Amino acid sequence: MDVSKIRDGLWRYAVPHPEWKPEFDRPDGWGRTVGAVYAEYPEAVVLIDPLVPAAAEDRARFWRALDRDVARLARPVLVLVGSVDHGRSADAVAERYRESVRGVRVVGDAAIRDAVSCELHATFDEVTLPGGLRALPIHGMSPGETAFVLDPWHAAVFADAVIGAGSGKVRVAPPSWGVKTPAGRALYEREFRPAISKVAAAGPAILLPSHGDPVLTDGTAALQDALASSPWGD
Repeated sequence: MDVSKIRDGLWRYAVPHPEWKPEFDRPDGWGRTVGAVYAEYPEAVVLIDPLVPAAAEDRARFWRALDRDVARLARPVLVLVGSVDHGRSADAVAERYRESVRGVRVVGDAAIRDAVSCELHATFDEVTLPGGLRALPIHGMSPGETAFVLDPWHAAVFADAVIGAGSGKVRVAPPSWGVKTPAGRALYEREFRPAISKVAAAGPAILLPSHGDPVLTDGTAALQDALASSPWGD
């Protein structure tokens, strides 16, 4: 497990991809790990697409750190799910703090309530997110794809829509990552890049993708470059 402090109150950690296959691999090791985000808001401890490490030592380290922070802050725990494929360890986090914390909720897009691998306690249109935390839908990808804008840190978090390409660059996901139907491809062509443009309009300096390396400076320029470039893998 690789843990990185991005800014005070904002952390990203990467763990081995639970579904890694040799064909995912690239010279930069892109396919081997997957990232998640921890953020401290006055209203809640927020985890975005959390994944509990499989390795016993890393798993114990993960729970020790999270237990310590949840106890220190004594705030509700809010788990945000960024796509239908990112249920990941949301249930495990919710279950661990169900009795010890005064509020634990797993929240995702309404479109994935019956399809995601975790239990959603509410949808984005049913809750008020902490101040300065925004959930922006990214249409044209898998159901429920959502980007999160974290205003206190001028950061944006992506599930699958944007991929870290290394050297401060990102690329948008290819249409093959979306719904593989003619209607899905049409939605991608019509709405995908405009949705990412709305994230760029928020002016993020930091980009925290689930896949690939984060961008820690000049995030808006990196997004704009990605929007003007071919998708990842092309």
